[in-house]
Amino acid sequence: MSHRPCGWILLDSLAALLLLGTGVLGMGLAVVQAVQQQREGVAWAQALQLSDDLLARMAINREGLDAYRLNLAEMPVAQDCTQRDCDASQWAQADLAAWKRRVQTELPQGDAQLIRALGDARQILIWLCWSAAPTGQPVTALAAPEVPPCPSGKRCHALWALP
Repeated sequence: MSHRPCGWILLDSLAALLLLGTGVLGMGLAVVQAVQQQREGVAWAQALQLSDDLLARMAINREGLDAYRLNLAEMPVAQDCTQRDCDASQWAQADLAAWKRRVQTELPQGDAQLIRALGDARQILIWLCWSAAPTGQPVTALAAPEVPPCPSGKRCHALWALP
């Protein structure tokens, strides 16, 4: 009795390859998502570090606290206070210029602003934003009239401080 091949082995092999391909695709998507989440975590950590850096600069220059003012998309004029004498206001501008450069280089498309509280001018909101990959879950912020809404396609970090 002769046995004619019917192609079942080929069909089984194709089914196994399809199953393997689906698994590899799923793993690839998981890796891409993990890399995006890791980048997002690094950006959040960097935003926290940048906020702490500015607070430290403000704590050192307590006499110039009123000069720490910054609008979104504004780049303060860099002062060179290492080569000449500067007053507290000029030191504040030098701090803001150096800090804003760090924000722009360390956060993807980073920008920042400082907003004074409506009820207490001593309180300052340090507000940072940067570009981020779209996700299905928006990050909600505490509602306050001074806190601007986060633009779409961006992530924002807001920190109230009383330097």
